[in-house]
Amino acid sequence: MDVLVMAGGKGERMGGIEKPMLLLCGKPLISYVLEALSKSSSIGKIYVAVSPSVPQTSDYIKKWPDKRVSIIMTPGSGYIEDMAFAVRALGHREPLLVVSADLPLITPAIIESVISEYHRCGKEALSVRLEAHGASSRQDLILSDTGALTIPAGINVVHGAHIDRAQDEYVLILDDPSLAANVNYRKDLTYCEQIFAGKHGEDERRHLRE
Repeated sequence: MDVLVMAGGKGERMGGIEKPMLLLCGKPLISYVLEALSKSSSIGKIYVAVSPSVPQTSDYIKKWPDKRVSIIMTPGSGYIEDMAFAVRALGHREPLLVVSADLPLITPAIIESVISEYHRCGKEALSVRLEAHGASSRQDLILSDTGALTIPAGINVVHGAHIDRAQDEYVLILDDPSLAANVNYRKDLTYCEQIFAGKHGEDERRHLRE
């Protein structure tokens, strides 16, 4: 399945900076997403939706070593608007994975499970949600349409052939701390840094035990 990485936002909640290029442990946020996608066996082409608001991100993506990765310029009108614009511009008529560029803890295993669940569900589209209690920094995005309180995880599958209308959607609700680490505010970046510090510390302790 091809994928569209949404990276053209204005970063207003982060003070107007280029959020995809924000450094986490010395690496741009978007690099973690691209690395996870590149390691996923279910991923084909990787399109990165950029806008005039993110010139550094555009330059960074152009130098990315995986030749499956390319940019698609969008107007920067908003997440949903730019996603639809990119799908139309690409002429994509098949299911397409859509991932936000600010999910540094996403893994190939998460990507594989979402794609597998999409093929199993039989719907046109899929939306990944988080249980609301697991994403306290995003309370402004709480939804209740499933009968439970959920928050969008920044991962969807849409069908390119039907991008101009509402799609029959399956909601996949996960309780995964990795997906709760959506970097919208500085405190989210600190949270991710703490998780990485803990992971690296555990890796070092495991190495010493071996």
